[in-house]
Amino acid sequence: MRKIYLVSNTKTADESVVNLSVSKIEFFKFDLNLSEFDALVATSKNVFNALKFNEINALENLPVFAIASSCAAAAREFGFSEIYTGQNAHGDDFAREILPLLNGKKVIYLKGKDSASNFLEILQDGGVNIKAVIAYENVLNPCKMELKPPKNSILIFASPINVRNFLANFGWDESYQTISIGKVTAKELKFSTPLVSQNQDINACIALAKTLL
Repeated sequence: MRKIYLVSNTKTADESVVNLSVSKIEFFKFDLNLSEFDALVATSKNVFNALKFNEINALENLPVFAIASSCAAAAREFGFSEIYTGQNAHGDDFAREILPLLNGKKVIYLKGKDSASNFLEILQDGGVNIKAVIAYENVLNPCKMELKPPKNSILIFASPINVRNFLANFGWDESYQTISIGKVTAKELKFSTPLVSQNQDINACIALAKTLL
């Protein structure tokens, strides 16, 4: 029977799915006083791990604009309570969604070193007073070749960097069937014909993958 592989830093507890970590997160040191800002925008759960890494505590009354439900859950777990959950889980669309909500606010944005969307540029061009701090980096996690998925496997990719790091580790096989968590990741999979999940979360991708078995 074909197997489903989740190529992501986020693991699933679904025992029918193989977790494959081709990337790892490295956090950067930075100093930040959250009380200087009126809002925090987060496009990744890594934002809150970066705050924890730098021993920066949550401000309960600081509004957080989170890109998706999983990101919002991470914000709540970290200690934030005033959380706006985005209706659009694509970076560019999320930026346009929250742009009018950030008008007149001083905003902090903790981001990855390599960004696949124009999220920051859209907010800057829209006149938002936003400070961006590079808080983490997604780097290659070297994998042994015996971990390479066999022919005809169904591969779920959670980000563009996971596509690149998969290729760096294993190369490619034309028999693979791919599922992308979003439109930006799908562009990185241009050498295949990915199915794009309608909902940008891991569980939705897994449900879509199971329809292909």
